[in-house]
Amino acid sequence: MDDYNDENLTTIEALRRQEDDVSNCMNFINLSTNNEIDETCRTSMVVYLQKIGKALKLSPETVWQSISFDRYLSSGKGKSNDALQDKYKFQLVAISSFYIAVKLYEQVELSVGTLAKLCKGYYAESDIIDSEEDILFALDFRLTTPTPMEFIRHYIHLLPSETIDKKNLLKECEKRVEYTSTDIYFTFCKPSCVGASIFTSILLDQDVLSSTQRQTLYLKLAKMTDLIEVMECQKKLGAGKAVSIPLISSVKKSVSKVATTPIVALGDSSPVSVEKTPRAA
Repeated sequence: MDDYNDENLTTIEALRRQEDDVSNCMNFINLSTNNEIDETCRTSMVVYLQKIGKALKLSPETVWQSISFDRYLSSGKGKSNDALQDKYKFQLVAISSFYIAVKLYEQVELSVGTLAKLCKGYYAESDIIDSEEDILFALDFRLTTPTPMEFIRHYIHLLPSETIDKKNLLKECEKRVEYTSTDIYFTFCKPSCVGASIFTSILLDQDVLSSTQRQTLYLKLAKMTDLIEVMECQKKLGAGKAVSIPLISSVKKSVSKVATTPIVALGDSSPVSVEKTPRAA
């Protein structure tokens, strides 16, 4: 295997410290006292955000970052408890988190006015802005967390340069990361472990490493992440099946795959056209 240089190892250690500094999520679903919000609601909103992200051709990692609403709903701060008792407020939190992530991680601007139009008036601009502010203060403005793909891009340097199509491997990993974001189980796992479980699972599926190479890989990974948690994530990945999950009642139709074609918004079946605006330098 290629030598894993000190610079990349230092980067992974920094990412590990960063993920440790971010407060862990608790199972906020249990905090919904009237059973209004359940795992299906959460999954539905993630799927909806993923579809908007694809329609606007955003990075999948931006959508992953938008799931910071999990941390907000776990915080018990601000109006987070209210959002766990009402689907309307729950969806507003998800939309606002998406808005925050786009502003932080994309080179294009999605204005609050455009987002309100996308919602077809279901949420006013002031609703989104107020929710954004509440999320920011509840999380003490600590919004950035490492993503599983960030770790995977470093793990991939552990592999031999020959025989493995690393570009294709990254694409396969990206698809599986998208799946993990829809399953609340992975919310409670460290991104480094989720990334390692996806990375190693795909390598096992493709059967491209010899037994010696696999052993060497795991020895190196053991220095970078918690292999026990990695194996638990692998079990969950193996048990999971890709299914089509219906969106909750106010999310009626899927959005288009192209940003310039009509996108169906929350609470209304009539379309609105959305275009991206380059962010000012």
